[in-house]
Amino acid sequence: MVSLTEARKLILDMVEPLDPVACFLSDAHGRRLHQTVKAPEDQPAFDRSAMDGYAVALQDTSDRYRIVGVVEPGEGEELKVGRGECVRIFTGARLPAGLSKVIPQEQASVEGDWMRPTKRSESTWVRHRGEDAQAGDVLLKPGVLLGAGEVSMLASVGVVYPVVSQRPVIVHITTGNELVDPAGVPKTGQIRDSNSILVATLARQCGAVVGRHSRVGDSLESLVGAVLAANAQPWNILLISGGASVGDFDFGVRALELLGFEIHFKRVNLRPGKPLVFATRGKQVAFVIPGNPVSHFVTFHLAIQFALHALTDGLIDPRCASLLEQCVRISLHSGLPVKPDGRETWCPGHVFVESGQLRVRPLPWNSSGDLRGMLGANALIRLESASCPSGEGESVECLLLEMNHSLSEVL
Repeated sequence: MVSLTEARKLILDMVEPLDPVACFLSDAHGRRLHQTVKAPEDQPAFDRSAMDGYAVALQDTSDRYRIVGVVEPGEGEELKVGRGECVRIFTGARLPAGLSKVIPQEQASVEGDWMRPTKRSESTWVRHRGEDAQAGDVLLKPGVLLGAGEVSMLASVGVVYPVVSQRPVIVHITTGNELVDPAGVPKTGQIRDSNSILVATLARQCGAVVGRHSRVGDSLESLVGAVLAANAQPWNILLISGGASVGDFDFGVRALELLGFEIHFKRVNLRPGKPLVFATRGKQVAFVIPGNPVSHFVTFHLAIQFALHALTDGLIDPRCASLLEQCVRISLHSGLPVKPDGRETWCPGHVFVESGQLRVRPLPWNSSGDLRGMLGANALIRLESASCPSGEGESVECLLLEMNHSLSEVL
């Protein structure tokens, strides 16, 4: 049995990053950038108005100005403007040569072709050429996670086919004779399959896609057959829900071995999620996940997501193998529903703001099959194997799940 840190180090060592690809800008959100993006020209590329108003020469302090033209955004025609003259201008429009100040329309009185300032402010209301960035400045570096702001930046500099990480393709197989489709009505002894939608949702949050999903009964042959059938299309990571333990109907490890995978660990000193299995076959990665939903939730955030990041960017700092540097200490809102049992425990919790301070509320946890333990979960509370905080007000280490998505930015 390995520790969680040892398990993450093995994942980092054994997972080979996928080659980057160029994609449409519209599909770049949530991926890692694999190129340096520089400003192709000054930003802004010209002096432009920051307000609707009237453009004048900065040194021209005339009492009134004759309006000699109008400049709208997108126009490139050059106007000649002399002393005592101005042009009507709109936000974003290029200032004519020689003009360097805008008098906002709220600070001007207009009569016919004449404009008289009603107020003289120190601000020029001009966005000057190159004030945001100059041509050649680095705007985005390799490894950055492309959010809405980053994608917008790429569009602004004309990078419409950025080189980015691939979206890992997941094959997900749920096992168990007791499982029925969520739309079905379970018979006596059966339950609805919630793990399929859980995995698909978590994968989507990580920028991965479930390319194929299937549900099989508790037999080695059907599990192996489902994996072989998935080989009809390329995939990167195999997730098998259930079959991770050592019971008579737990065929996960045996199936992977028959399929030529190398097993790197079979158990982790972790609660929930002890019988987590990790294996590789060339560049393909596989996990066998303990069947209960909370075990899925915890192991996905602590191990599987880590493997997905290793697949997609290959830029993870080795220190990220230890989660402690990514945790923050937050005071408990209420007592913990679990006690230490010798394993490192990660309990789902909900972090919120109370009186200007972060607090964390542990979620109900009767067992790793209690789905209430995931409702509103946005953090995992770490409990050491030998000790446990006694109750409200004490501080605990918390992994904020939204933060965990940006491994490269953590350190």
